Amino acid sequence: MLGPQEDKLCGIFSALAALSFVCFAQSSSTGNAGMSWAKTTVDKLLKGYDIRLRPDFGGPPVIVGMSINIASIDSISEVNMDYTITMYFQQSWRDKRLAYAELDLNLTLDNRVADQLWLPDTYFLNDKKSFLHGVTVKNRMIRLHPDGTVLYGLRITTTAACMMDLRRYPLDEQNCTLEIESYGYTTDDIVFFWQGGDTAVTGVDKLELPQFSIVELRLVSREVRFTTGSYPRLSLSFRIKRNIGYFILQTYMPSILITILSWVSFWINYDASAARVALGVTTVLTMTTINTHLRETLPKIPYVKAIDVYLMGCFVFVFLALLEYAFVNYVFFGRGPQQQKKINERLNKANNERPRYEEKRLREQVDAYGNILLTTLEMNNEVMPSDVGSSVSDSRNSVMSFDSSGVQFRKPMAPRDGYSHHSLDRSATRSRANCRLRRRSSKLKLKIPNLADVSTIDKWSRVIFPITFGFFNLIYWLYYVN
Repeated sequence: MLGPQEDKLCGIFSALAALSFVCFAQSSSTGNAGMSWAKTTVDKLLKGYDIRLRPDFGGPPVIVGMSINIASIDSISEVNMDYTITMYFQQSWRDKRLAYAELDLNLTLDNRVADQLWLPDTYFLNDKKSFLHGVTVKNRMIRLHPDGTVLYGLRITTTAACMMDLRRYPLDEQNCTLEIESYGYTTDDIVFFWQGGDTAVTGVDKLELPQFSIVELRLVSREVRFTTGSYPRLSLSFRIKRNIGYFILQTYMPSILITILSWVSFWINYDASAARVALGVTTVLTMTTINTHLRETLPKIPYVKAIDVYLMGCFVFVFLALLEYAFVNYVFFGRGPQQQKKINERLNKANNERPRYEEKRLREQVDAYGNILLTTLEMNNEVMPSDVGSSVSDSRNSVMSFDSSGVQFRKPMAPRDGYSHHSLDRSATRSRANCRLRRRSSKLKLKIPNLADVSTIDKWSRVIFPITFGFFNLIYWLYYVN
């Protein structure tokens, strides 16, 4: 038998168990009653509901508020002129046919209920390809409020067109938009607005794009007119600026280094043709490869881009460095021998004509007595040091005389060793021809380029090319950055 205290404890436990059972029964009945009331309310709302008619049909237009939460911007393509965005797209409107008073609760229903309700015919005007996420079920949400307000949410990914102006690429800024419009209902039936004003679009500050930075975000609401009527349109416009770090490392720096590499040929000896030609051709082909690779990543547009201007400038500098050696090679190995050949031809022609001219001139300067007349100027120009000995030896056989005009002449004496007047003419002609030949040879040596002339071209190229390239970079960056 139990004692009095044990009987008392058993009574307390029994009372608590009975109370717990009563509370559980009441909660179960309350939950079942709430579920029953919700089911009854939903059945009542959908009973006789016609999804073919908009709310307040025949009355004022339906006001639809929209908001967007951007999950990510997956890609921005210059080739296809589009971008891909994943977002949570919410629309809300009031439908008095869905108002209820039985429950003071919001009803979040299964996504399949959306097929039984009227929905705005919203579409994206600049959409190329879109899809609704369906893992694990369709990402749709329907929430009803007691006053008849409907909240309809979607998780969608869309690829929208974005027409870009690439004239300043890659130092450019682009403006991409997302156009939202009603397809069939005009402004007499439906009106769109950004719910929350400037805060209707969220998630932009959390985006991280590999090549772009979002500079500005604008929300625009307007009406557009077509032949079928006036339609509401909402525009989400964001201005993006391209990050140039990637292009500096992948395009600009290699182009600069290749251009500088082409100048190494100015320090290579002029006669090392294999080295200088190989270096020039290699740099030209490398710049061509960079240009080709860049064109593959861009659309075929008719205008010139900023990157095209820079690469073409680098290509011109590299090509001019190759042409500089061609000019040096022509000056040293081409122009000099050609000039020497021309001068030799003229010299041979002059030597062939000179004896006849000198012989004629000497005959005209012989007087009636057989004396050779020489002016002071001719004596200074024509008589060479090598001829002094012969002149001195000939003076033994001649007598210095002056005529009435003051011209000095030498009168030959009678020949003692059998030499006649014609032998004197031949020796004088031969002496003057040798003098002219020596003068022509001295001039010929001055006109043939030497090693110093070729080195001067390379020395000037070492200064002119870097200065010009630096000036080109200064003008380019000042123009396109600002």
